[in-house]
Amino acid sequence: MRLFPDADLCRRPKADTTMITIEFLADHLDAIPTLIKWFRDQWPDYYEDLSPAEMEQDFLEDVSRNSLPSRLVAFEDNALAGTIVLRENGGTMPPEFRPELGGLYVVESHRRRGIATELVRAGMKLALDQGYETVFATTVSAAGILEHLGWEFIKTVVHSDGELSLYRCKLYNSA
Repeated sequence: MRLFPDADLCRRPKADTTMITIEFLADHLDAIPTLIKWFRDQWPDYYEDLSPAEMEQDFLEDVSRNSLPSRLVAFEDNALAGTIVLRENGGTMPPEFRPELGGLYVVESHRRRGIATELVRAGMKLALDQGYETVFATTVSAAGILEHLGWEFIKTVVHSDGELSLYRCKLYNSA
C-alpha cells in the first residue's frame, strides 16, 4: 500500500469540495512570518526568549526537500492552515528515536477538517521517500490522529513541560 497512490506529496479533495494541499516550506518562504506568529501564540513560554529574527532563522533551517530537517506546510483552499516538520529529533529523545515528526500545528480556524491528519500522512511519506523505515513522534494532543493512522504507542516520557506520549510508525512501500 502506498501512502499517497494518487498524489505527489499530498493533495486531497475534501467531501465538502475544499482542497487540502501539502507543500514544502522551501516553496513558501513568505509563510514564515505567519508561522512565527502562530508558534508564539501557541507556545508563548517556549518562544519567549527568542527574537522574531531567531525564530525566522529556525524556520529557514527547515527548508530542505531531501534531507532533515524538512518542514511541510498545509493549505486549505490556498490559505495557509498548518505545518509539520520531519527532523532528526526534537532534542528531548535518545538518538534511536529518530527521525521524528514534530511541530505539528493547525491554526484554530482550520481545525477539525482533517488537515493535521494529512500533515502527518505527508510527513510519513516524506520519511519513507528519504529512505527511513520507521518514524517517531511525541505528543500531548495528537495521539488520536497517530493511532488512527496505525502508529504504535511506545511509552510515556517525562519532558520539562510535562508528560509526552512517544509513538512509532513502521513505514512501508508496496510499490
